[in-house]
Amino acid sequence: MAHFWTWFGRVDNVLGLIIVFLSGYTALTLRRQKKRIQQLAKNAPKIENFQTRVKLLNGVQSINPIAFALSLSPDSNSIKPYVQVYLRSKELKMYIVEVTRNGLNGAEDLESFVNELTQKRREFEAAAYTEVHLFINGPVMAGVLVGAAFDNWLPVKLYHKPRTPPPEIYEYWMPLV
Repeated sequence: MAHFWTWFGRVDNVLGLIIVFLSGYTALTLRRQKKRIQQLAKNAPKIENFQTRVKLLNGVQSINPIAFALSLSPDSNSIKPYVQVYLRSKELKMYIVEVTRNGLNGAEDLESFVNELTQKRREFEAAAYTEVHLFINGPVMAGVLVGAAFDNWLPVKLYHKPRTPPPEIYEYWMPLV
């Protein structure tokens, strides 16, 4: 019986050494892979012709566009009149859908807002809209949520209201890319 335990101890030692070497090899491989990924990230190609793409998508590019006005600030009311002024000044004809909320307050509000965005997206699809012109007045995080909900979908064009607005109130900023 003593012979068995001696033999078993030696096998245990050998297996321990094999595991140490495999762990070291794995750590080295992961380190090399991390460096390779970091190098690839540094050398990632830049977006080419970005300004050209932004200009090409300015205005209405399809047959059934829609303006989506989101007023999400607790201190403001509807932004629909401002959107109408902008669209008239640019001679853009499209239906305006508006969502107005008294801010986004807490987890229940956020859940309700995300569900409402999903519902609006389905409604836009059902109505066969071909592009969305997005106007938002609200917190930056609301814009992130909208971007996540509408990304990889129809062309979505973002409009910005600068601090000192031009006569049209809003200005086209860029497509959601």
